[in-house]
Amino acid sequence: MPESRRHFSRRVNRALDDPKLERALIHAMTGLRSRRDAAFRSFDFATGRADLKQRRRANLERLPELIERFTERLEAVGGKAHFAKDAAAAREIIGQICWNAAGGQRRPIVTKVKSMAGEEIELNPYLESLGMEVVETDLGERMVQLTNTHPSHLIAPAIHLTKEDAARVFGTEPTVEAIQAHARESLRQKFIAAAVGISGANMAIAETGTIVLVTNEGNADLTTTLPPVHIALFGIDKIVASLDDAVAMLRMLPRSGTGQIMTSYVNWITGPSRSADIEQSLTIGVHGPREMHCVILDNGREEMRADPLFRDALTCIRCGACSNACPPFMAVSGHQFGHIYNGPIGLVLTPFHHGLDEADLPNTLCTQCNACQEICPVDIPLPRQILEHRRKGRKSLRKQALLGVWERPGLADRLLRAGAPFSGLVPGTPRLARVPYRDVAPESDGTTPKAGQTEGEPLTIFASCMVDRMLPASAVALQRIAEAAGYKVGFPKGQWCCGLIAANAGDFKGANKLNTSLAGALRDSKGLIVTPSASCFGAFTIDAPDWGAPEDEPLRARFRDSTRFALQLLANRPELLRTDQMSLKIAYHDSCQTLRQLGLKSEPRQLLDLAGYEVENIPDIANCCGFGGTFSLEWPRVAERLAEWKLDAIAKTGCTVVASDNPGCLMHITTAARKRGMELRVAHVLELVAEHLA
Repeated sequence: MPESRRHFSRRVNRALDDPKLERALIHAMTGLRSRRDAAFRSFDFATGRADLKQRRRANLERLPELIERFTERLEAVGGKAHFAKDAAAAREIIGQICWNAAGGQRRPIVTKVKSMAGEEIELNPYLESLGMEVVETDLGERMVQLTNTHPSHLIAPAIHLTKEDAARVFGTEPTVEAIQAHARESLRQKFIAAAVGISGANMAIAETGTIVLVTNEGNADLTTTLPPVHIALFGIDKIVASLDDAVAMLRMLPRSGTGQIMTSYVNWITGPSRSADIEQSLTIGVHGPREMHCVILDNGREEMRADPLFRDALTCIRCGACSNACPPFMAVSGHQFGHIYNGPIGLVLTPFHHGLDEADLPNTLCTQCNACQEICPVDIPLPRQILEHRRKGRKSLRKQALLGVWERPGLADRLLRAGAPFSGLVPGTPRLARVPYRDVAPESDGTTPKAGQTEGEPLTIFASCMVDRMLPASAVALQRIAEAAGYKVGFPKGQWCCGLIAANAGDFKGANKLNTSLAGALRDSKGLIVTPSASCFGAFTIDAPDWGAPEDEPLRARFRDSTRFALQLLANRPELLRTDQMSLKIAYHDSCQTLRQLGLKSEPRQLLDLAGYEVENIPDIANCCGFGGTFSLEWPRVAERLAEWKLDAIAKTGCTVVASDNPGCLMHITTAARKRGMELRVAHVLELVAEHLA
């Protein structure tokens, strides 16, 4: 049966309550990210990504042909290929090969190299149920095996554990040297006595029948060369056309995964050892496998390849970078953030391999921050793919209630007005504005100038529901800046929500309904449509067609985000700003949508600099403040953890003012600072600029 929400919530809370886990994850994730950034200083990431993505997509187009070619070449060099339609078939094939190799041994030993495909098909318990001793030989996998858990990361399976944990598992001193020495001693006889060695494959090259293993421990060499039989288990997506394709992957995989230019070992294995080679190698006391079997696994991959939206997920090279960049993953670990495959890519793969029920609760832990796609070495649209699965998954009663209100603007208006005087009384809860922006906004048509205002070009403000009800000061600031430049500002009162809050919750139908209503309210407005909400700008101009919104290019073409609008305006009209202001240091928070969807990094800093502020960058801890729309409602403790990290990072700047251009981030950081008792002003960029108007 699918896991209950209550049980899953308890798991998440246990992870949040474990300070040792928090320390281990922060140390591991920030370290991996910094090493990855350093590794790409010597190799252009954008160029390498474009090249690898093109190659991986080209391989997918030819996949049936490449599988056939790989099979031919493998068998030509003495290997044998087996095709497994699903996990059960793969287990049976491998089990039969192992028993044939055991030759009547009562409890044959099978050594294994780290393999997520092996985890995918739940190979270890199957082989153990047949009476075999299965020995994981990768140090992290061995720790996971001995603690009866599962890998918590694609490439670093024991990333949730410390060296003290490892020492307890192995019964050694808590030093790296002692742990490694114990592993060597305890595993050596297993390597020698093994009847079968099982590995995965990072690549399988069609033109030569070669498999490639990328590792940092010598266990792969011993597992694939000492036993008389070698089995390589891998998905059909690991097959590449040529050696050139493999080299292109090797340029990106170690850098993205571990921050290495190249891993310690790269094994190129083409078939089993030939008899002449065996005879010669025996003279020096080493032998190679007499048999090599490649078990090529489908298990939902062809279904994925046939789906235009999910096809790109098969270009994944399993580097784990998306997990390293994922804020909630760092808060709760891969044991909660996934099923067998964890992290953002795991949320995408799991429904195809194990069914939607195994993924829909971990799926809710995604904030839609887009950090995973930004760092992905093949640019997989993971956030969009995660949303597509979320559409079909279970939705909490809390989320359903919120969307039920939000999609009825009249009801939402009454409830928000009634609740405003009482909001924020409980620490850690957001405050609603006593007076929403719509109550003080100019006339809706925007064509009649206010008293004393000269005739000018019309401009329409789309405040967004959050700005209207929680941060009206940012809309007032936008109005002041526009009116100072001579614009006639209008605010159509029928506007409400762009639909992003519903879309992020997986309700595309509701999102389209809200977006369509907003378009109707704004269609007859005049001039540019400017919004102080960067995420809503992206939602209306970029995301809405995915929700089913009709093409309305003339309306979308009128939209502007407030940062670029104000920067262009004031760069051309510097006389609108005062020049006698003392410089004030501002910590700037890059909202996820502004930075990763809209690509705005220098622009808000330029705008603040133009207005006379000195901008301090906030050091990276978690990449996200934790708001994430309905995410902070559904997982408040996870959202609070990310906000705590953000406040810690802000404190390191020494600034008492922090700015951003996203109302959700501003509200969330404000609430967290108030709960902590931290003296911090949190302001929209436009508010700070408006304060320096001449």
